Amino acid sequence: MSLDAKSRLKEIVDSYLEKDGGAAVDTGIVASHLAQMKLFGTRQGVEFFPAQDNFGNQRKDFLDRVIKFNQIDTRLDSIWDYFLCDGQGLFYIRPTQNNYRLYFFRRHEYRSFYNIDGELDEVVIIYSYKVRQGFGYQQDLATSSLTGPAGMGQGGAKRYIRLSIKRKTIEETHSESELSFDTNYQGVPGRTKTLKNTLGFIPCVEIFNNTKGFSMEGVGEFDSLANHICTHDDIVRTMRKNVQFFGNPTLLSSRPKTDLMESGGDAVVQRPSIAANSGFAGTGTLSQSRFKSDPVYRGVDGQLRVPRIIANLEPNDRVGYIVPDSITGDQNSFARQYREEIRTALGGVDELSISAGVTATEYKSLFGRVSATSKRKATAIYTYGICRCLELILYQEESLFRNTLAAAAGLEKPLELPEEATEEDNAAYEEAMTMFEDQVKNLMMACLKTQQIPPGVSGLIPDGDVTIQWRWLGPVYEDSTQDILNNSIVVRNLQELGVDSIEALKYLFPSKTDEERAEMLSGFPFRMVGELQNAYSSFSRLVGGMMQTPHPQSPDLPMAADPRLDLTPYLYRTLEALQKEMSYAGRYRPIDPTDEPSTSSRRSEQLRGGSTTSSPGQLPGSSDGLSGGYELPPSGTSGDPQLPIKPYSIRPPIPVGSTPGQPMGVGVQQSSGATERSSPIPIPGSTLATGDTVYPGQLRSASVQPSYATIGSADLASQPGILAQLFPNLLESVIGPDRGLRGNGAGKPPSTGRVRDRSSGSSEQLRAKPGSDGGQRRRMGKPRS
Repeated sequence: MSLDAKSRLKEIVDSYLEKDGGAAVDTGIVASHLAQMKLFGTRQGVEFFPAQDNFGNQRKDFLDRVIKFNQIDTRLDSIWDYFLCDGQGLFYIRPTQNNYRLYFFRRHEYRSFYNIDGELDEVVIIYSYKVRQGFGYQQDLATSSLTGPAGMGQGGAKRYIRLSIKRKTIEETHSESELSFDTNYQGVPGRTKTLKNTLGFIPCVEIFNNTKGFSMEGVGEFDSLANHICTHDDIVRTMRKNVQFFGNPTLLSSRPKTDLMESGGDAVVQRPSIAANSGFAGTGTLSQSRFKSDPVYRGVDGQLRVPRIIANLEPNDRVGYIVPDSITGDQNSFARQYREEIRTALGGVDELSISAGVTATEYKSLFGRVSATSKRKATAIYTYGICRCLELILYQEESLFRNTLAAAAGLEKPLELPEEATEEDNAAYEEAMTMFEDQVKNLMMACLKTQQIPPGVSGLIPDGDVTIQWRWLGPVYEDSTQDILNNSIVVRNLQELGVDSIEALKYLFPSKTDEERAEMLSGFPFRMVGELQNAYSSFSRLVGGMMQTPHPQSPDLPMAADPRLDLTPYLYRTLEALQKEMSYAGRYRPIDPTDEPSTSSRRSEQLRGGSTTSSPGQLPGSSDGLSGGYELPPSGTSGDPQLPIKPYSIRPPIPVGSTPGQPMGVGVQQSSGATERSSPIPIPGSTLATGDTVYPGQLRSASVQPSYATIGSADLASQPGILAQLFPNLLESVIGPDRGLRGNGAGKPPSTGRVRDRSSGSSEQLRAKPGSDGGQRRRMGKPRS
């Protein structure tokens, strides 16, 4: 591929991405292909939903809030354009005060670095935004003299931001000078601050288009056909010039040009006026009265035209028109064939000239190639992009639930070790984390058993598999009533053949999941039940007749006594089918440990069973305690009937504080320092109202009481012994009789509050001893004996 073709292709693609109508682009291949891919890729909209949601649709409601907050439905078109043209893109998750912000960056705006295991090790993002300069006349002044070359005049002053995202920290740099990946950003003037990554993993997901095998690099949609697209652009430009040049017919005559041409239009009548013949004229050039014109239509168009009547023709004069063919048939056919070849190579179909489609069925069948191509692109964007981001958000919310629940119970999570920690410290940290996870599992099992959650717990209740699925809200071609009727006939015929009802309904509702089809079958299947009852009655009557008919070979015995004529299994089979039709329900799936984000450098060793060992109470296949010990029992085989699963009824978390809702992106911080939640970043391409927000985020004052340290909060320092009042026997059964929580001694209840004895029903007021310490030391490793 020549460099000229690459540069010209970049101009063509950028003209479409930037919606630059003034660019000299004549080919419509790029615009047509992208429009076709977006049509079949988004269709009537895309819906994202969890694979399982057993606690009152808590996951679905949370995902809807995140998607609505980020306006994903309106931003899908630009994501498709950037992804197809660039070949790759990056999603970045940024927690805010009450939600999660989702960003998408193009290929030239980020750099990704992977470790030896193929996991993201660091991501660097650089983009620009603008800041308004003043609120009055200064807004319209050129600010290049004030802010250097980054000034943009009326649009605001241009600023640059650089984000270096790692597993534990996020470096944020704001600068008025242009930042680049090739320059040393440490020498650029600006302000840099280091924030704590509260998520514990790199919240970035990179997607690829037309990947080269298993490499971490994508290829743009039009890169491989740059020469073809540029050639087609030249062909169309030449044809357009021919139309402009040869579009008007040419007059051929033997008379002089002045005799056959006149200026102006039909409505203009010009003749010398009386004032002009008398010699009167104004002082100005525009006020001279030379001609008398029509009072209604003044002025001429300046064009020459052939008069309607050509007089004074001699017998030997010839006047005629020559109409040249601006675009020949061969040229038009070649351009159309060239366009079809390019669109076919791109995986689409040229809608303007489909030579292979004659009937409506053939025309619709050709778009199967378009549907298959757009489905592959949609899988990369939705399944491995947006769905993966939502899975990480769900994982963070469930981790937040575990951490706040542990804080409410007084369990101290071990502090994370620095990067330069020794092997002994890592071993002690792993042992402390194992003990912490076991305690959290037991606590969650106790909460499930009592169906209660302590106050002050935020986040989402862990619900096993965090897989997020997607589907289109509607097809490109709407099914007619005849199509729906034919599909229903197919479903009925399949059921008569013995096909499972859930499998048969796939022909009628292809976009719904198996769980949703099972929920749809929660009604009374009167037709299937009637047929099964008739079959059972037929078998019963057949058995009764065989009991009364003697066996031909043994007249003293009935035919039913022959083992080869036993109809009992068919009766059981009929009853099992009836039970199955009446007991459809969803299936619970535990979480897959390989889908969890990497939160430590030793993650690969843990998955391979290298350094850490599972605790005695941990289930096989569970990881980080997300699916161990408290999931519902697994379902049976697909062939066995399954009764409906009724999950535990757990009330939602109680919001605390003066704010109306509990922040969703807030974790339990165990060390001081600014977090990314307290330091919002500007949206790419936005204009900030003031320059003070260029360097956002302040440390919280120590005198200000946090929102969670209120009545009924997770911070037990404000109310020692509140859990013992609410759950007298819960914590003792979880922690053990030899370990007390904020009590006076081991195994003793707290010294404040009212404790109720369930056996006697009486309450006794316990007084606090003077000088008692209700605090709890922070420790790591094994507890002291």
